[in-house]
Amino acid sequence: MARILVGKNKTLRGLTARWPWLNEFFWRIEAGLFAAFLWVCARLSPTGASAFGRRLMSWAGPHQSKHKHVIRNLSLAFPDKSREEIADIGADVWGNMGAIFAEYAQLEAICAERLEIVVDPSIRTFKNPGAQQAVFVSAHFGNWELLAAAISRRQVPITAVFTPIQNPRLDALLARQRQHLGCHLLPRDESMRPLIRELAQGRSIGLVMDQRVDSGHPVAMFGIDKQTTLIPARLALRFGAELVACRSDRLADGRFRITFYAPVSADDPTADELTQAVQMSTKVNGMFEQWIREAPADWFCTNRRWPKGAVAPRAPDSDSGNLQTSNDPNGS
Repeated sequence: MARILVGKNKTLRGLTARWPWLNEFFWRIEAGLFAAFLWVCARLSPTGASAFGRRLMSWAGPHQSKHKHVIRNLSLAFPDKSREEIADIGADVWGNMGAIFAEYAQLEAICAERLEIVVDPSIRTFKNPGAQQAVFVSAHFGNWELLAAAISRRQVPITAVFTPIQNPRLDALLARQRQHLGCHLLPRDESMRPLIRELAQGRSIGLVMDQRVDSGHPVAMFGIDKQTTLIPARLALRFGAELVACRSDRLADGRFRITFYAPVSADDPTADELTQAVQMSTKVNGMFEQWIREAPADWFCTNRRWPKGAVAPRAPDSDSGNLQTSNDPNGS
């Protein structure tokens, strides 16, 4: 997109900082290109649009500056894979993102006809949406946008948290497409207050929490401490809400399976709130890790997940039977 070109060119970055109107010019180009892309995708079948977006981004994505983050994240998560394997998965990661881009044009049809919903029977929120709230959490996995639609279809009033895009024109375009999800949308904020307000009004909330959060707490993922937000777990504890992890999987026929897992609880319910929140977030990160191991190409990871100096834990030495040094303080 146009903004990507600006980001890679120091001269253009300097010009846009000096002349704000130039930013507006590039924003218009970027939004126009994406609108044209959606126009094409809207004239294809949902399956055809997804395939078109996948082919396009599988080619274009590895040429972007953020591809280095994709390769590093995958290399840390899968230290046993070769460079060639990591490169192939990296291209497929961009392909999944291209499919998601294309599916914005098909959200109405996908949400109405192509969702298979699997719910763990122990989740109380789906049994009594008016009396029991939930904090739904997921990762940037599969097409995570569809999770809110699946929750809404089960008659649960849901507010989904999203990260606004710097380009306001593109952000408005995506907001129009997201109307088909049937949920309230709340811009991401560093504080808990907006989320507290939603829960106080009787609504459940949904967040993705696999990204690195500078203000977060170190919680292991793939054996490496990642600054992880504790906000979902803390909100669940304070409001007596269920903390429910949910997953989006692509099926072979262009459909999606949305799975809601049993609520996550702390190991020690008598511990203080921080300890319980860390225990719950550790379990959630462990679930994300399992999903990513099963389908690494479905994990969209263009932002740095771990600290710059992070090193993947070494596997046990099969010759000596001794466990090698790891940077995981828990030894896991």
